[in-house]
Order: sequence, then structure tokens, then C-alpha cells
Amino acid sequence: MTAGFRVTDRVGVIDEGEVLYAATLPRGPIVVLEGTAALVWREACSGPADTLVERITPLVDAGSIDIAGSVTTFMEDLVARGLLERT
Repeated sequence: MTAGFRVTDRVGVIDEGEVLYAATLPRGPIVVLEGTAALVWREACSGPADTLVERITPLVDAGSIDIAGSVTTFMEDLVARGLLERT
């Protein structure tokens, strides 16, 4: 299987559709993801990392070149915070 991302064992997630809440348990902080941020989180956890930008591009009406850097930076931040990890 191709590498992707998953929620770490010490993180709780509540997905309300429009908004996604993630927190390192037991004390947080709580991270609130809305709109595109929530979309990127969901896509990151549902498929291979190497196609993440391509899967998101048609959903946000942007070119992959336009969003690639932002998606990479965002994913690096989520991993650095301990919310997601590479599989």
C-alpha cells in the first residue's frame, strides 16, 4: 500500500461535516478546521500522500501548481503538531 496519513493514537477527532475538531488528548489544544482545511484533512486520511494534491485540486477549483505548496506546508504542520502521522 502507498504511504498516506492517519490520525495519531493520542488524538481525538469530531467531524461535524462543515467543521472538524481535532485535539491531542487529554489536554488539547483543540484545532478547528473548516472549509478547505477540513477537506484536506479528510482527503489526507483517505488515500495516498503522493496523490493528495491531485485529489483536492478539482474539489477546490484551483490548479495543482497553485495549491501544492500550501497543502505541503499544512500537512507538515499537522504532523509537527502530532495530530497526523505518515503511514
